[in-house]
Amino acid sequence: MPIWTWTIVAFVVIWLISLIPLIILRASHKYTLRNGSLEVKTGIASRQSFVLAPSGFSDLEIGQSIVGRIVNYGDIVIHTQSDRMAKMQKVKDPNKIASQIRDFMGKPVVRIDNPPSPPPPPQ
Repeated sequence: MPIWTWTIVAFVVIWLISLIPLIILRASHKYTLRNGSLEVKTGIASRQSFVLAPSGFSDLEIGQSIVGRIVNYGDIVIHTQSDRMAKMQKVKDPNKIASQIRDFMGKPVVRIDNPPSPPPPPQ
């Protein structure tokens, strides 16, 4: 085979090998934004899961490298009041996702103990 064919094959093999950590990262992390919480599941063989409630939400950071800004991906780090941290790595469009998280998690939770009684019927 000519040398250019070997060169292309070598680049394809190196590219496929470089994708392995990204595939493992995608398979091992799952984030579910629900109406009142953010559920974080990590791990492949052993699963760790925890829920971030709006009452425990403290801080949110977005980190993007130069390449991340060009390609529009980055990391989102969420801190809680109990010193817990959830790091969402290599998120596509991190500003949009962070805005969605802020919308859901940034709202104060208001609970009403005794709902107001209904008005009396008209006479």
